[in-house]
Amino acid sequence: MEWLNGVTIGVVLFVIGLLALMLRRDLIVKLLGLGLINTSVILCLISLGYYTRGVAPIITGKPGQIYIDPLPQALVLSAIVINLAILALSLVFVMILVERYHTTDSVKIAQQVEQERSHDQEHIR
Repeated sequence: MEWLNGVTIGVVLFVIGLLALMLRRDLIVKLLGLGLINTSVILCLISLGYYTRGVAPIITGKPGQIYIDPLPQALVLSAIVINLAILALSLVFVMILVERYHTTDSVKIAQQVEQERSHDQEHIR
């Protein structure tokens, strides 16, 4: 199964996460979809930087060796930290919204915000 590799699995996970972001109304499920997208991008980066016969980038003096590039691994470490911060901050925002509007449904929150906005516009006039 040559077609079943990390990039293919990453693309499938990316599509599933994107569908969760677009089709679901619950904010927690949207955050899970965002986490799935982040994980799929990390999987693609790791898969693209992998060589079957590559060796660690430590020069041993043997000619003709293929060295594995450490740059994708450094990018992945940075991406993991950034993704963790984004998800943590997003979860805090969701908690604030739930505390204020008592629901995790994004459509109901949008309706309540619109009602508050129209109510405020009436008080201004």
